[in-house]
Amino acid sequence: MAARAGKIPQQMQSSLAISGDDERWFLINASPDLAQQIERTPALQPRPNSPRNSPIVGVLLTNADLDHALGLLLLRQRETPLIVYATDETRAALDWINMVLKRFCGVEWRLVSRDFDSLSKSVAFRAISLPKSIALQFRDQSSNASALIAPAAGNLNDELHDAVKTSDLVLFDGTFWKDDELLAFRPGARRAREMNHLPIADGSLDFLRHSSARRKMYIHINNTNPILMPGSFERAQVERAGIEIARDGLEIAL
Repeated sequence: MAARAGKIPQQMQSSLAISGDDERWFLINASPDLAQQIERTPALQPRPNSPRNSPIVGVLLTNADLDHALGLLLLRQRETPLIVYATDETRAALDWINMVLKRFCGVEWRLVSRDFDSLSKSVAFRAISLPKSIALQFRDQSSNASALIAPAAGNLNDELHDAVKTSDLVLFDGTFWKDDELLAFRPGARRAREMNHLPIADGSLDFLRHSSARRKMYIHINNTNPILMPGSFERAQVERAGIEIARDGLEIAL
């Protein structure tokens, strides 16, 4: 309601794009808002030499949530199969999308690895296993700078702890402020942890506060989360902890 009233900027569903050369781009999750996101991001738009080419060469999925996967259908009008990196569990859960895209460009599924693997000439990545999801850590092969992207983190296991320690940039699950946040809007609603999201207040805030990462940022923020409101008590706590709040159109160079 605040966004519709013009009090805060409107935001689309969480999705990121990464490139090592500004020519070939990979999406981290493909949101239902992908068409709008492409229109607002010239680097992701087709080049003039062909009506069906795309600088988006592949997608990395952190899980099979609809908000992370429905955008795959919007990439169906390609001349070549869409490369999708995922776990076996995510691929199985999205078999219905696979069946739909078979009639169009098709999907070239690739299994993610827990060891660093080449994504492009200058970027390597690995998957970090989490309950019902994965996080992704990327490394620039020339500068050795690294980024961790974890939009659905239900807990802080040892592997995720270690990845945060070795990352220059951390983009972390900021879905909910507190565990029972949705109960104020819908009686009987599931708690944050039940939905595989560690709440900020008694979960990730202190953890990220003490991280040595050069930049720390919350992403994947639900529309019930008060950190979206400038001047709120919750947002002030996040900012005092040295953590940024992601916004649409944000660009980061490692």
